[in-house]
Amino acid sequence: MPTLLRLIPPEWVNSWNQDNLELRLLNGSVAQFRSLDDPERGRGQGLHGAWLDEAAFIVERAWTVLSPSLAENAGIVISTTSPGGFDWTYKTFFKRALVDKRPGYWAAKYKTLDNPLFLQSAVLRREVEEARQTMTAEAFAAEYEGDDVNFQGVIYGQIIEDQTLRTDDEVKRFIPEWPNIDASRSVIVGMDSGADHPFGAVCLVATEKGLVVIGEYLQRMQASVTHLGAITHKFGTARFANIKWAANKNEAQLRLEFALRGVGVIPAENKHQIGIQRVQSWLLAKQLWFVASRVPVCIEQMRTYRYADNYMADGQKRTQEQVFKKEDEYPDAVRYAVMAWPELPKAGAVVMTDREQRRWDALDDRGKLDIERIREYNTQQLGNNLKEDEPGYPLGDMFGSASESWY
Repeated sequence: MPTLLRLIPPEWVNSWNQDNLELRLLNGSVAQFRSLDDPERGRGQGLHGAWLDEAAFIVERAWTVLSPSLAENAGIVISTTSPGGFDWTYKTFFKRALVDKRPGYWAAKYKTLDNPLFLQSAVLRREVEEARQTMTAEAFAAEYEGDDVNFQGVIYGQIIEDQTLRTDDEVKRFIPEWPNIDASRSVIVGMDSGADHPFGAVCLVATEKGLVVIGEYLQRMQASVTHLGAITHKFGTARFANIKWAANKNEAQLRLEFALRGVGVIPAENKHQIGIQRVQSWLLAKQLWFVASRVPVCIEQMRTYRYADNYMADGQKRTQEQVFKKEDEYPDAVRYAVMAWPELPKAGAVVMTDREQRRWDALDDRGKLDIERIREYNTQQLGNNLKEDEPGYPLGDMFGSASESWY
């Protein structure tokens, strides 16, 4: 507001209302300044334009309330912000402009060092280099490089990119007969049901080198039996002899309706932290993969899946972290599928994509050695070094004693 008021020539001004923060010009134009900490303050009619500054720190509800007021005059919106991760501003503005190439959208990104002030100042350049050394790579990328990294509360994040199979040749390393999958392979369908949010399902194929997510399904406002028929048709599950279905153990009605049609559903453990740890173990072991051409929305949801704000309205910290419950249907479906799978990932040779292989080859010997040590440590922590004749095989102590019931 101070910048705009300073730039407008005084002879243009008709009046300034300090109480309402409203500037009127002689040509009839009106500029109103609003804080959107209260989303309802965005309500209005007949706007010709709006400028959202630091939009990533404005709640999405504010845009939902504000945007209809632009419709009457086909008004434009300018959104300027520091990146806040793959949040609503990324999906509403940047993705439509830079990825989807939708008409009417335009976007640009600038790094801190693109600012001429930084290029001309040795002191400012040193500050940036100090930040590079002291901040996490993800935080520096967001604050100084202008990257949309979801570093705050991220659960899987960048690792999903590394676990994505982007070409048929990459998929054939796991499923040689791709895309015509052998009917004798084991398949599991994980489901996240719900009436007030979309019903999500994923299809995973078991291979000698891990689990591969090959199908996704997302629909809302349908009966459970309708979902069963649609999933069966889309995934072609009828031809597989060894197929498992899994869903939240609390979904008794879904299990009943599916059972009446001859489909048994494994009641999977629904505790987020336990399930997230199980999924992470598969990802870190490089044995959970996603086929980009078949599950693009699942990949996007897994990448942006994050923990919710850990503080309540009164400022008190929650005793247990909770996930952000929006666009989480596929992460939940994957979690139920993996929780219902009877094995943990096996230790063994790591399969790399072409991109990963190039990155590995570029490392020096010390870097490769450090990574191998980390992999060995992770394997020991997960209990995957147990033999078949040892107590606790294959789970080890990951989920407590054998007397505890998890399904």
